[in-house]
Amino acid sequence: MIVIYATIIVITAFAFQRHFKSGIYGTIDPVDGAKRVWAISGRDSFPAVPVSGKFSIDVKPGTWRVYVEAVDASKNAWVENVLVVESQFTDVGVIKLP
Repeated sequence: MIVIYATIIVITAFAFQRHFKSGIYGTIDPVDGAKRVWAISGRDSFPAVPVSGKFSIDVKPGTWRVYVEAVDASKNAWVENVLVVESQFTDVGVIKLP
């Protein structure tokens, strides 16, 4: 019986993980200016917490918007029309906060 429960837990854990081979990455300037970065497409949204101003978000292929949630909300920023293709990561470069 324990083996059955363990098998169910393992299968469930794998079913809910995101396994994308593509994504978006970039840098925030200033490096301590953002709390979170979001990749948004339709109903899909995936967050990342920047570390030393750098972020990487695994996403499926498609066209995405990148939203930078700044420490100072008046400095939030958007990058529109970020194209992600299968098995590649798209570099959005440096996103300068106002």
